[in-house]
This record gives sequence, structure tokens and C-alpha cells, in this order.
Amino acid sequence: MTIEQSSPSFRSPANLLYHALMSGCGLIAALLFGAMGLLVCADVFMRNLGLGSLPWSVEVTEYMLMLATFVAAPWLLYVGDHIRIDILLRASSARGRWRLELLTDCLGLLICAVLAWQCVVVAIDSAQQDSMVFKVLIFPEWWLNLPMGFAFVLLTFEFARRVYAVVRHRGGR
Repeated sequence: MTIEQSSPSFRSPANLLYHALMSGCGLIAALLFGAMGLLVCADVFMRNLGLGSLPWSVEVTEYMLMLATFVAAPWLLYVGDHIRIDILLRASSARGRWRLELLTDCLGLLICAVLAWQCVVVAIDSAQQDSMVFKVLIFPEWWLNLPMGFAFVLLTFEFARRVYAVVRHRGGR
């Protein structure tokens, strides 16, 4: 049973907005991965035809990959398609599965909250120092922390939701 199915208030405006936000993360990640594929193909195609190259394409592709990865992470956790090693869960009793779920969700919540906070601290420090990224593109370094901070805040909320659902159902009772 998913968290959404177990929640009687899933159709509330707040839950619908949250669902839209998470679905939007998945959509943005998919669009970014598609755009990366098109950009790489266009650059290779232009080079093979002797039309020159897009000197910024490698750098933009790197940033798109980072952005797509961080935007996809909360959506993957939300829909339950995140990486999960469930060998222990399968071998455990119902009570043991409940405890493992609670433990891993609490650890995920704690780790993501710390990483979200650290992203904010690093972004503020970078902005105060006026640090810049100098490659083909030039921009403030703190911009790189925005996708990470956004993702870790959403992951923190999602893990909190999962902890709430696990505690609420007390081992499937």
C-alpha cells in the first residue's frame, strides 16, 4: 500500500499540490535528460558535417545532468522507484519490516535535513564571497547549490511523510 493510498486526505488541496510538485520534478528531469540527448546529438552531428561545434554544449550538458539528477531524486522517492536493497525486508517478520522501514526513513530524514542545511550554508558563504564559476559560462557559484538545496529539502519532506505513514500504520495493524 502506498502512502497516497493509505492517506484518507490524499485529495486535499495540500496533497494535490504536493503531488503536482513531485510530478513536476519528474517531468522536469525527463525533459532535461531529453534535452541533453538532443544537445549531444546536435553537437556531434554539426562536427561530423564540418559545421563547427557548440563550445558550450559539454558544460551545459554537465549542469543539466546535475540538475536532472537532483530534481529526479525527490520524485523517485515519492513514487517508490528509488534504489532500495530489500533483502533484509524480505527475510524479516512484519514487525521487523516495520522497524527497518522506520529506521531507514528516519536515517534518510536526518541525512537529507543535514545536507539541505549544509547546502544553504555553503550557498550563503559562496554568495558572501562573490565566488564565480569561470569556464565557458561565467556565473555565481552559489547557483550550483540551488538544485541540491531544493532536492534535499524535498527529500526531507518526503522522508518525513514516510516516517509519519510508517508510524501511523504501526507495523500493518
